[in-house]
Amino acid sequence: MRNVVMMAGLIAMLWSAGGWADAVLVAEKSAIRFVSVKNASVAEVHHFSNLKGSINQEGRVNVNIPLVDVETNIPVRNERMREMLFEIASFASASIEADVELPALLAMDSGDYTSMNVFFELNLHGKTQMLSSKAGVARLGDELHVTTLAPLVINVASFDLADGVERLREVAGLKNIATAVPVTAILVFKL
Repeated sequence: MRNVVMMAGLIAMLWSAGGWADAVLVAEKSAIRFVSVKNASVAEVHHFSNLKGSINQEGRVNVNIPLVDVETNIPVRNERMREMLFEIASFASASIEADVELPALLAMDSGDYTSMNVFFELNLHGKTQMLSSKAGVARLGDELHVTTLAPLVINVASFDLADGVERLREVAGLKNIATAVPVTAILVFKL
């Protein structure tokens, strides 16, 4: 308990002195993954790379997802998703915003772990939805590792992506593509 009080005091002192910088997302250790299911039984895992983000001293989390960096391991499918689904000419990125209790997270010792409900705003394809997810948070040295504990299922219609999914289905000659998409994330922030 004494360590927590001392840490909270140190954090308050650094903030008041303007000495604390934003925690920055480590792109090479972070990923947002999603699963597509086609023809009712073929599931494939895709991801976004080159994520950018931070946690400011008020505990405001911002993560930017460049949709141009979708990776499906098939170049033509990457291009089709960029153009036909995400329509990157009009919607270049998606974003996640949330508020966290930063002092409590910074007071964690290296090796500590906690789980929490995270409420966040997802802005995708010009639509914004309030969502929530159970997340695990681990403090490892000077990094916070935040991981979804269960997939978040996104309904593509909620973000006006159903027409894009249908275009992808037609061009690929598929019977169907699921419109409920499981999404997981690991976000690593350097303190």
